[in-house]
Amino acid sequence: MDLRRLRYFVTILETGSFSQAAERLHVVQSALSAQIQKLEDSLGTRLFVRDAHGVQPTPSGRKLLGHARRILDMVAAAEHDLRQDAESPRGIVRIGIPSSISRMMTVPLLQAVEEAHPEVTLHVVEAMTDELEALLKQNRLEMAILFTVGETGSPHLIDTLRDEPLYLVSPADGSPPSHAVPFAELARMDLVLPTLRHRVRQMLSREAEQRGLALRIKHELDSMAQTVQLIAAGNGSSVMIVSSFIEEWQAGRVQATPVSDLRTTAQVVLATSHGASHSAVAGIRDLVVATAARLARDGTWPDRPPREAARLR
Repeated sequence: MDLRRLRYFVTILETGSFSQAAERLHVVQSALSAQIQKLEDSLGTRLFVRDAHGVQPTPSGRKLLGHARRILDMVAAAEHDLRQDAESPRGIVRIGIPSSISRMMTVPLLQAVEEAHPEVTLHVVEAMTDELEALLKQNRLEMAILFTVGETGSPHLIDTLRDEPLYLVSPADGSPPSHAVPFAELARMDLVLPTLRHRVRQMLSREAEQRGLALRIKHELDSMAQTVQLIAAGNGSSVMIVSSFIEEWQAGRVQATPVSDLRTTAQVVLATSHGASHSAVAGIRDLVVATAARLARDGTWPDRPPREAARLR
């Protein structure tokens, strides 16, 4: 049995004749008869008898009619539900966001989802990029915002959200450099950096190794928030992306200077699992891209600290 033959079968009994059924179904009568013959052959029984009143079901035909109507009703209901999902996504979508980006992106994204897709529940996992990539591979996330260095080589569907420069962040009461800081100068500073679990630290360590330099690490601290607090209190400097320190920079608690001559580029991307079949995934993916663009456009998530942007203008 297949759905087309079941539809033909039901239509014949509803119209009472092969000719009227063929007209309603927009098929030639010979093709309709051939399909019904194949249905009868597959079931090993006759389904119709012809009498003076037209086409009537056999006892087997009457049994099949009840099943066929239920099957076709279920198919129609499934199609209706899926069309509704496409028009108005619903359900749970699991997304990962790195800790350094979460403070910038999570709340605006949740607000955007609530407005655009009120029947979608966003399950946000905050972790480091390496951990989020592992969760994607394990199909425990549908998508993740990732901090990448150079080519991603990712098996996932990638949307580039933004380029991400690195900044030397230092206490506000010190003398700011008059120009961008060359990477070699970082090797002469006492730095507070995250552990090698962080992509920024991995990027800095790779750059230092390529240049034959050794970074002077005073403290290792995975918490970006606590690192910024430490710097604001006058203890050390660090290298960070804008989203990690923008609020403190805007408040005048720290100062930031771009790091120049980096050999590798950093980006923030959205990785979506190719195996994510949830009906709401495509809508949330588009919304993540649009939200990141809006935050950059209105200055909430700038590609450089506000005073740096003003200086360049």
